[in-house]
Amino acid sequence: MGVAVEAPREHVLMSPRPLPESLADQAFSTARALDLGVGRGRLRGPDLARPFHGVRVHGARAPTAVRERAVALAPRLRDNWCFSHLTAVALWGLPLPPSARSERTPLHVGALGGRGPRRQGVVGHDLAADVTRFRVDDLPVVDPVVAWCQCSQLLTLDALVAIGDALLGSWSAHPLARARPAGELASAVDARAGTRGAGRLREARELSRPKVESPKETELRLLLHRAGVPEPEINVRRRDDAGRYLGKLDLSWPAHRVSAEYEGDEHRSDPRRWRNDIARAERFADAGWRMVRVTQHDLHGPAAARLVTRFQHLLAP
Repeated sequence: MGVAVEAPREHVLMSPRPLPESLADQAFSTARALDLGVGRGRLRGPDLARPFHGVRVHGARAPTAVRERAVALAPRLRDNWCFSHLTAVALWGLPLPPSARSERTPLHVGALGGRGPRRQGVVGHDLAADVTRFRVDDLPVVDPVVAWCQCSQLLTLDALVAIGDALLGSWSAHPLARARPAGELASAVDARAGTRGAGRLREARELSRPKVESPKETELRLLLHRAGVPEPEINVRRRDDAGRYLGKLDLSWPAHRVSAEYEGDEHRSDPRRWRNDIARAERFADAGWRMVRVTQHDLHGPAAARLVTRFQHLLAP
């Protein structure tokens, strides 16, 4: 007599129960979800990440970018809370070193006229009640100049100069975070006299310049400045002796007809830009200019020393 063999059972994976429409595709607080009748078991579902205590976001992986994490925390912000310091700088689209915008960097949140939040993944700050707030992508943030000043103890001098250059220049996509008057930055720095980090902030303001268009231009300019190279003109459009337009130069010393051009990877990887760069360099060469093209490699170590020596020779009286 044959032995009956039991057919293998099929395991059916059940899809998570749909959430209320008002919670779909956005970060939400668990308190709000419970009020809408969502069970605690559903809030532990594998399709919901938990970036902060009391917050859920759709997806199995928690957000990592600064803006994504700020959006995730937004449902837990109180009415007098706003993003400040490094987080506000990032949300305004101003430059930060990688270490200050990594997924391991906590979010900075300030409380106006009260005590800042104390929770994992967040650094709380007590702010004056009259600090001006704005909304960037519907997120509450302090004024970008205020955020720059708040970072005086958190960033190196060069990182502060890069932000100062950006505030005076045109980097950010947000109008309020670009083309700020130099006098406004000076007044903000003066208002922090006597506080920790005020000296570094004052030096950063003195080294910041308008018209700079990238953090690498800032890095190159500071390298040459510290070596005693004369102050360059920044992003000036140049013409030849006959009045024909040649192009715009990152850093230039017109009395010597010498310029420095920073070349990022996009100059090499974009064929059209690469061709235009070559044609522009030839126009300047025909007009008697010496264009020094600089890459990331030239900004550190022995290569930086050689670069400095080259400019000292080219700009010698």
